[in-house]
Amino acid sequence: MTKRKEKPVEQKNLLAAVEDKSQAKDIAKLLESDSTLELIARGDTAVLPQLAAARSANQLDTTPLDLDAIIEDVAHVIATTPDYYKCIMFTDLVGSTQYKREMGHTKGFMRNRMFCDICEQAVIRNNGTVVKRLGDGVMAVFETAIDSVLAAMLMVSSIDNDRKKLKKIVGKMDCRIGITCGYVKEIPGVTKDYIGHAMDKGARIEGIAKTNQVLIDEIVYGLIHTKIRDYSDGIVIGSPRNLTLKGVGVSTLYEVSPRERGLVGSTGYKLRHLFS
Repeated sequence: MTKRKEKPVEQKNLLAAVEDKSQAKDIAKLLESDSTLELIARGDTAVLPQLAAARSANQLDTTPLDLDAIIEDVAHVIATTPDYYKCIMFTDLVGSTQYKREMGHTKGFMRNRMFCDICEQAVIRNNGTVVKRLGDGVMAVFETAIDSVLAAMLMVSSIDNDRKKLKKIVGKMDCRIGITCGYVKEIPGVTKDYIGHAMDKGARIEGIAKTNQVLIDEIVYGLIHTKIRDYSDGIVIGSPRNLTLKGVGVSTLYEVSPRERGLVGSTGYKLRHLFS
C-alpha cells in the first residue's frame, strides 16, 4: 500500500492558522517567514484564496480621507503652475486591443512596447520629450512645431522601411498621429504631466486620423509652412480639411507625410501598401 505523502510542517501550520480565523497574528508571522515564501514559490498556493479572506471585518479602515487637504493641495498646484507654450503629439497603435485578444497579452505587450520604443526614439532624436506612455502609444511635447513634425515623419518612415520585418515578429503595425500647439500647465508629481485645451485637442486630432496618417492643425501649419520649404524635398502637405473634433469644435487639419511615402489615400500610397 502506497504511503500517503505528508504535507511539510510549514504548510500544516499555515493551513491550521487559516482554518482558525482568530489567528490573524499567526498568519501574519507565517507569511513573513522564509518557509512560507518557499511554499508559494514552489506553487503550493491553494491556501492563498483563504488567506485573502482571513482578515476580519473589524480591521476595515473607515476613517474618512482628508478631502479638504486634497482640495487645497490641488488648488495650490493649479494656481502656482505657470502656462507653457508647447507642441503636443499623440500617437496610437491601430488595432492593439483586437491583436491582444487574438494573439494573447504577451505578444500584445511586445507589439505595444516595440511601437512605443519607436515613437520615443524618434521624439528624443528630434528634441522632444515623451511625457508618458499610454499603453499603445505615447504623449510627447516639443518646444518647436517643426521638431514635432520631423519626429512624426521619422516614426512613419521607420515603420514603413521595416514593415515586413515587423510583421514577421509582431504582426501588422499601423499607427495614427495627431499634433497641435497651445498653452498647457505642467503638473509636477512623481511623473510630470500636462493639462490644458491643447492636450484635449491633440488627442482628438489623433483619434480622427486615418490609419497611418499624420494630421496637424492650423496652428502647427501656420508655424511650419514657411520652414517646411527647407524640407520640401522630403515632406509633402495635403490640402486643408475642416473637420469637427468632439468636444473641441471645427478645426482645419492637414495631412503631412514623407514625400516618398505619399499622402494616405493617394494612388502611390495605395499601390505601395496593397499587399502589406
